[in-house]
Amino acid sequence: MRYPAVALKLAQKPDDVPEGAQCPEKDWGGKHIALCQAFAYARRQNKIICLRKEDQWCWTPLMCYGMCDGSPGSVAFKEKVNAIGIKDKNKAEEFVASLPHLPAGKYYALVIAPLTKADFEPELILTYTTNAQLRLMLTGIFGRTGELLDSSFLPLESCIYSVIPPILEGKYRITLPDPGESERALTGDDEIIFSIPAPKFEEFFGGVDDLLKTGRTVNSYIPGMKEDFARPPFYNRVFESWGMAESELWDR
Repeated sequence: MRYPAVALKLAQKPDDVPEGAQCPEKDWGGKHIALCQAFAYARRQNKIICLRKEDQWCWTPLMCYGMCDGSPGSVAFKEKVNAIGIKDKNKAEEFVASLPHLPAGKYYALVIAPLTKADFEPELILTYTTNAQLRLMLTGIFGRTGELLDSSFLPLESCIYSVIPPILEGKYRITLPDPGESERALTGDDEIIFSIPAPKFEEFFGGVDDLLKTGRTVNSYIPGMKEDFARPPFYNRVFESWGMAESELWDR
């Protein structure tokens, strides 16, 4: 992958924060960052970041991670309704009320680190992948489960949907990076977020291992627009049963 995967831990108290984690407001001279930027610092610069309430510079995570009041009727809730971009106010209120939330006041901080440096057990792993990398990961999962992976898509609030539903539901999730990710966290236009919650670690890494044992990687596919292209042997067996033309066999 272009960058390491990101490990995320929910810290309930200061003692849960690993040594060496940097709190921007405390350790960077009073500076603040958004959650998407913390993900970017971890994967791009190999930093271990601790995001407390006072370190954050974006409002929706503060609401949804239970660090500040975002309940219906609050100033934050009303402003979110106005800013969400839904023309029908009733639908806007319903949508904002339905945003995934962690329990109010439960967590002291978010700890975010590159998976290669994380010395803690994460609740979640986030990968910023290309479509080809995501396809390969999903292939490994499918080989283990034999099931389709469902996800819903929103062009906003990626720092919420990529983390909270997977943690609460214990399910994989595919999330489109939102405009803030692109504008402030330098996420590429060819990247998409894939979330792997702790209950799925064994299944996910087992699926990846299955693929590696067969030698399959993102470079296993050979692009080409050739007619009558070479195919695996089972294609010929199927086409022969239908009375159709056979092909050259590929040498993979």
